Amino acid sequence: MKREDTVKTVGDYAGVLRRRWQYPATILPAGLLLALFIAYVLPVSYRASATIMQEGSSLPTKMVPTTVTGSPDEVVNAAEQLELARRRVMTKESLTEIVKHVDPYPKLTDVSVSEKASLIERDTEVERVDPITLEPSESSTAFTISYSNSDRELAVSVADQLLQLYLTYTQRTRAEQAAAALQFLEAQATQLEESMRGMEQRLEQFKGKYGSALPDSEGRNLVGTDRAQRDLESFESQIRIAQERESMLQLQLTEVSPSLTASVGDWRTELARLRGELALAEQKYTSEHPDVKRLRRAIADLAAQGAASSTSAEAPDNPEYLRVQSQLDSTRRELAALRANASRARSDLGRYEQNLAIAPGVERQYVQISRDYGIAQSRYADLQNKIKEAALAQTLESEARGERLTLLRAPSAPDTPGSPNRLGIILLGFVLSTGIAVLAAVLKDSADPTVRRADDLETIMQSSPVGHVPVILNRSDLRQRRLRWGMVSAAYLVAAIAVGATIAMAS
Repeated sequence: MKREDTVKTVGDYAGVLRRRWQYPATILPAGLLLALFIAYVLPVSYRASATIMQEGSSLPTKMVPTTVTGSPDEVVNAAEQLELARRRVMTKESLTEIVKHVDPYPKLTDVSVSEKASLIERDTEVERVDPITLEPSESSTAFTISYSNSDRELAVSVADQLLQLYLTYTQRTRAEQAAAALQFLEAQATQLEESMRGMEQRLEQFKGKYGSALPDSEGRNLVGTDRAQRDLESFESQIRIAQERESMLQLQLTEVSPSLTASVGDWRTELARLRGELALAEQKYTSEHPDVKRLRRAIADLAAQGAASSTSAEAPDNPEYLRVQSQLDSTRRELAALRANASRARSDLGRYEQNLAIAPGVERQYVQISRDYGIAQSRYADLQNKIKEAALAQTLESEARGERLTLLRAPSAPDTPGSPNRLGIILLGFVLSTGIAVLAAVLKDSADPTVRRADDLETIMQSSPVGHVPVILNRSDLRQRRLRWGMVSAAYLVAAIAVGATIAMAS
């Protein structure tokens, strides 16, 4: 029966390790020293972190509404908002100012300021975390700003500068947004004021042109039409009466001699007689009748002769003639005044009728203009209210009483570097070296056909041995063993000193 057919037990593996102890004794320390060397020879990076949280407004929004949108309290798009804030804060200009104030890479003398700013952006991480546990949380309003640098003091200084950028970002941005909202509303109000002034001028011009035909003037136009109609009828009646009185006075005047010395039967009497006959003839005949034409020619000739004689005669001195002449002149003046009043009444009547005729069209235009002006007034009043609210919001944001960032944890100098993970590297080296040592011992023992124990011989020979002789080392063997282990120990001692020096330099 072969040895390979037997089942291996824990004791067998323990025996393998006892027989092949050289492998664990050499590989395990070598692996640990190598892990220590790697852990401390890698460049260290200290991680300085600060945590800030978005807080709500100190005043109720119902009392002082804000004009700033996109609040971080809206956690639905928290990741997008954080990325947007990071891009606005981590700009080349702001990072360049940090490099000018605190040089985070003093050893990189051949690197420009702009490139160092890019390195700051590369070494900075922003992550949303829970404000209590500081564990990552995508729906949280708190976030951590972390910056890594080989110098712990520089890491803290740069992290503090980045923290100030984020702390002032929200206040500055919200104040700018509130000011922009106020400026926009004021510009809209200014444009609306100019539009309203144009509407007012148009409305004034329209009233000046069609003031008497506006809807509120319809009653006045109707009353004015009735009054003008009555006045016109009255004036026309009075004109007819005055005309009759004028004719009568003219007839009386022709019958009276202007002079007391003149005979009563002079040309005026004859003229009056002829006019009487003409009046009787006009009642009987038409204007083309020969008798009517003859009487008219006789009256015209006699009147011409009388006028000529009156011109050459002396001034009238007959009191009756003067009285009739005065009444005639008064009647003529009254008639002229009545005709002027009738003309005005006729003109007023035409104006009132024209206003009533164009009133429907004027009303439509007036209603449209008034409606537009009323809408503009409502919009202007609404804008004024919004401007007042925007002014209050701007004051709120400028005094940092609105939503703001609050510091939860300030950056501090870390005691241990953030990378590399030295303990993890050491533990990994221990695990790997232990596995390699055990694997090497097992493989070496499996490849060795030497019979080592009585059980092995009994298995092979199918009989029990009478006895066995142990391995006896002479002085030469002992001396070679001590020399070999001395050399191995010296090599490990040198490696340990080198690793210790590396650890001391790294610390």
